[in-house]
Amino acid sequence: MEENKKETTVVKNMLLYGLGGAMSQAAGLITLPLMTRVLSSHEYGAIEVITAATGYFSLLIGLNTMSGLYRFFYAADEKKHDRKSLVSTTFLFVFLTGLIIALMSIFLSPVFARNLFNDLSYSGIIRLAFSALIPVSIYTYSLCLLRIQNKAVVYIITAMIVSVVYMGCVILFIAVLHSGIAGYYYSQIIANMIGACIALFLSRQYLALQFSSYWFKKLAKYSFPLVPGTLFGWSLSANNRIFLNASTSQVEVAYYGLANKATVIITLATQAFCNAWEPTMYSLLDKTEKIRKTLPSMLSLYTFGALAICTAIMTIARELFLFLAPPEYLAGIGLLSIMQLRWIFTMGVYVIDPGTAKSGRTYWVSIMLGIAVLVNLGSNLLLTSKFGLYGAVISELLGYVVAMSGRWFISNRFFPIQWHYRYFLSLLVCYGITAWLQTRIIFGNYPWVWSFLLRLLLTLIFLVFAWFTLDRESKNIITSSIQPLKKRMIR
Repeated sequence: MEENKKETTVVKNMLLYGLGGAMSQAAGLITLPLMTRVLSSHEYGAIEVITAATGYFSLLIGLNTMSGLYRFFYAADEKKHDRKSLVSTTFLFVFLTGLIIALMSIFLSPVFARNLFNDLSYSGIIRLAFSALIPVSIYTYSLCLLRIQNKAVVYIITAMIVSVVYMGCVILFIAVLHSGIAGYYYSQIIANMIGACIALFLSRQYLALQFSSYWFKKLAKYSFPLVPGTLFGWSLSANNRIFLNASTSQVEVAYYGLANKATVIITLATQAFCNAWEPTMYSLLDKTEKIRKTLPSMLSLYTFGALAICTAIMTIARELFLFLAPPEYLAGIGLLSIMQLRWIFTMGVYVIDPGTAKSGRTYWVSIMLGIAVLVNLGSNLLLTSKFGLYGAVISELLGYVVAMSGRWFISNRFFPIQWHYRYFLSLLVCYGITAWLQTRIIFGNYPWVWSFLLRLLLTLIFLVFAWFTLDRESKNIITSSIQPLKKRMIR
């Protein structure tokens, strides 16, 4: 009975955190048509390049202590105020590292402007982008704290407020005041500062001006070895934009960025799953048999749900692109099916790698991601300069496949689990065939109605195959989670 309750909680939290994540992503998606129409593709591409470059420094704020906070929050004794000491130490360290990064930006901005754009006039914008990293990081950590406490409702409310503020700021600065690229970063700073204040206020019982050397040492031992891996992980998505900018133009980067934004649905779905699953997984780490039984089904459910969404999005891919941007951006529509597949591997590691967390050998995360980055860099050197957009997106996917496969292998060495490999691989193949056919139909000379119906038919065929090949235990989890919703609807 307790096991079913846990599984139902994961599904319930997945829906709640999915809604909260949707609020955050919706702001970017709703304002995207405005940005792509007010800003030129050259300016939009510049935002993508600056984000890719400065993103490395955002990961140095806090030095990945969020992972340590997750790991030790449940182990800390709340009655002895250990949790308060742990959380306070984490946030003081985040603020300190953020301040150091902000000061570094004064010297780094001209270097970035010269190397990325060969134009020093971008120095002020890059400095502003660095400044935006601090409120974004503090807001991210404060939301993490709400998730750890399973405060899903206030998580959603906070995300909603931030989204509304962000949308209002984008309209004000970009559409009304015509602030250009700077308006994008003004909007980020204001919205995330407000969000951080709200989320920290809601977790104020864990905050104090106290720094614990005991907890800092534990955080450092667990989290710091993950920093190279986090930087490598960012490299897998950032390298492609930097290579594209160097070998083609900012316009090509804009097409790449728009295609990446069009993956918003699968991004939300996979992030919602992981937001709900991650705290549960950490709470189960000491229950060996339970986690060995649960994880294979979670991987199958994750694969089923994520690939079903990817296929469904390909049904409306052309229409989605035309909603988000002018027809000029349709040049990147062929990238969508590959980019969506990337998210299966990006978030899949949160399911298939309990071994490094359980053993504490987190340095293996960095090692495997380092290998993945080398593959990504090699692929970019060979493919991006030759094939442009498609070379960049294939290089990105190869890096993520290597990253997840490597962590899967290492985790099983530390903590063997009987995974449903066959289902995972067969569904990937089926999705690849389905998405390829749907892309051919989009670019084919079909009337709109027939094009849409053919894409929809392929999606339905995929869903039928995915459901009937799913294992019985995973099907039971879905049906048992749906039953309470049915009863409430009947009432």
